[in-house]
Amino acid sequence: MKINTTRLGEVEVDDGKIISFPRGIIGFKKLTRFCLLPYKDPIQWLQSVDDPDVAFIVSDPFSLFNNYGFKVEDFVEEYLECKRIEDMAVFVILVVENNQLFANLKSPILINSANMRAAHLFIADDSISMKALVERPPTETKTCGCGCSH
Repeated sequence: MKINTTRLGEVEVDDGKIISFPRGIIGFKKLTRFCLLPYKDPIQWLQSVDDPDVAFIVSDPFSLFNNYGFKVEDFVEEYLECKRIEDMAVFVILVVENNQLFANLKSPILINSANMRAAHLFIADDSISMKALVERPPTETKTCGCGCSH
C-alpha cells in the first residue's frame, strides 16, 4: 500500500504492517490506521495512514529509561487480543523542546505485533512523568514481529 506523508513523501507499506487503533490515539480519535516508519534507530515515526500531516516521533521507552515500568491491566491485554507478552511492543511519544528530547511516559502506546491491534493508554500513576527528559542515548534495540525496534 502506498501512503502519502508530509515528512517522507510517498512511501510503500506492507498491508500487514498497518497498525489498527480501534479507539484512535488520544487527541486523534478519528485516525485509526497508522504505520511505523524508520527514522534514527531506535526512534521511529508513527505515521497516520489516512492523514499525511499526522505523525508522531516514538521510541521504545525501555531503551531510554532503565527504571520505566507500568502495570498492564488484564482488560488491556484482552482488548488487544494478546496471548503472549512477547508479542507486545511498547512505545512512547517523544517531543523536542528547546533542543531537548522529552518522553511522555504516562501515555504509552501498546501494539500487539501478532495482530497489529494497538491502544494508546493513560497511566493514572502520579509517579510516572508526562514529560521525562531523555538524558542518555539509546543503547540496545531489538526487532519484534511488527517491524519496529524495541
